[in-house]
Amino acid sequence: MRVTRATAADNRPRTAPARLKPLDFPQCQVQRDPKGVDDNVPDFYSLLVGLEKGISPRHVEALKVSLSGEVELDHLVPSEYLPPIEWQQAPSSALDSPQPRQDSAKLNNGAPIPTHKDFYDRAKELLYHSDTAFDCLSGKGAGHSNATPSIRLLHSHKFYQHLLLLAEYWDTSKDAYTKSTSDDDADDDGKELYTGRRYGAPHEMPPEYREDTVCAFAELCIWPFRCNVQTPRSSLTRKLVFRDRYVPIQGVTSAICRSATDRQKARRGVLEGPLMGIHCRNTTTFRREGQANGEGREEIMDLLFEVGAALLVAQKRAREGQEEVRPGKDCFWADGGTRRHLGEMGGGKQDRETNAWAKQLIAPVDDAMEGVEMEGGPGGVGGGGVHSEEKLNLFSSRKRKQRPGGAQQAYLDAKPPESAWENKVEYRMIGKEPGKGVDCVYLLSALNHHVSLVKVQVNDRYLASITRGGELEELQERSSAGPGPGQQGWGDLKVERSRWFDLFVPEERAQAMRGVWGAMGWLMRGME
Repeated sequence: MRVTRATAADNRPRTAPARLKPLDFPQCQVQRDPKGVDDNVPDFYSLLVGLEKGISPRHVEALKVSLSGEVELDHLVPSEYLPPIEWQQAPSSALDSPQPRQDSAKLNNGAPIPTHKDFYDRAKELLYHSDTAFDCLSGKGAGHSNATPSIRLLHSHKFYQHLLLLAEYWDTSKDAYTKSTSDDDADDDGKELYTGRRYGAPHEMPPEYREDTVCAFAELCIWPFRCNVQTPRSSLTRKLVFRDRYVPIQGVTSAICRSATDRQKARRGVLEGPLMGIHCRNTTTFRREGQANGEGREEIMDLLFEVGAALLVAQKRAREGQEEVRPGKDCFWADGGTRRHLGEMGGGKQDRETNAWAKQLIAPVDDAMEGVEMEGGPGGVGGGGVHSEEKLNLFSSRKRKQRPGGAQQAYLDAKPPESAWENKVEYRMIGKEPGKGVDCVYLLSALNHHVSLVKVQVNDRYLASITRGGELEELQERSSAGPGPGQQGWGDLKVERSRWFDLFVPEERAQAMRGVWGAMGWLMRGME
């Protein structure tokens, strides 16, 4: 991992990058009237089929999304699992601070519950000033950081490495613009020069910079729970299954998974889960000029992608105990060429009957031509050899040589689609309350240089209707009682979001870690 150019050339005048525009965030506020709750299967499929007509608020309404923003962390995570504010102080100075709830002496993977010291050791490093941490990465002494004592980045070294890459496009704390007064070249006179940390505009930043930073931040929070970040290697595993279609989800949808409790599986790198999702987007502008908050097409798209990422995590969790049924299984058009397509179309016997019929037609010709030599040698003009059943039998099972990549060869080599399930992930609904038909899905959402904790409550019937289209018998039945006062109907999708935490601000980094820590504590709680 390289130390970025920003630490070595902050004070070197250079061509000025584009000035930063004011930060923009999506402002969609969707609220559903509880009196108008309809217990029908969400009617989103018809809108999805006609997606070429454009995105509109109707798509959000069809998914029956109810969105609440700026929600406090103690409402997103049960307060008894949220680390208290006093945990940001050293354990010796906070002995009387309240302790998070512990339903069991251990987590559900058998690991000990993370302690106050585990939280403090990481929060302390996140509370370092960014400049101090960046100087530590570059190996500068204490004198380079305003006589700040030297620090050690034991847990957050990887996070600050990626955050420094992010700062090359977003950090304006050291921006300074001057006019060039060079006498060497008259063309440079009056040209704007820049000193600071940035080397480009935010929209020029490679997407992986944000993804790596957010994943490193998540790893910092989840390692005490013996969990890891799992990034899908196949694009198909990042697509939401919507009945008979695969819907791509924009942005990287990584997952936080638990290490396998079985020792042999853990050595092979098998993970269990997912517990939470990680979703990063690269959009920086959400409204066009003149559009009000919530009316921008990019705002609606961002909300749909974020909801889709949460539903994708819910779908993977719901696969516990199931086996994958890949499209094309036992079908002649996706058997990899091991069976004859013509015969399969005829029911399996037609191929053999056709070859037998062809042999009967060729036999009299072979008898009549026996011993006859044609001009040019045996077999006729050009010496191609005596004609045989192989030459005349158009239905021969012998494969002809085809050009690589030809259309016919592609058809003959037809194979089923790649798997939409990860190879080394055992899908489990870790942390779901037993006996409840609602799964609470947490998502670490990222935009610009900010993160937010999102909680989505997905009803099992809602998820089944999205995945299978309401084919189950119970999905076609109306609930006779319906949702009670203040309760969520099965056809609604309740989405709650915390405020956006700036990763460049130490206090906000620590608050974001507090939210992720509380969510992990609730999902990994022991339920004996």
